[in-house]
Amino acid sequence: MMTAVTPIQNQSLTDSQFQMLQDVPAEAQWFADIANPQTRRAYEADIRSFMASAGITQPQDFRLVTRSHVLAWRHDL
Repeated sequence: MMTAVTPIQNQSLTDSQFQMLQDVPAEAQWFADIANPQTRRAYEADIRSFMASAGITQPQDFRLVTRSHVLAWRHDL
């Protein structure tokens, strides 16, 4: 599900590094910001559970999710 985000060591990005950042999946960006590995694993498990419950198979499907979808999933927990 997740692609690793690799830290850049120097202060400024090369043109190539700048362009590569466009290709980092949104979920990788989000999970890279969670420092605690246990929290990250728990969130990943929750997202997989939500995806299964809502029938989400593609990342773009998340754009169709409404509050009602989340409430229905929470009700079933």
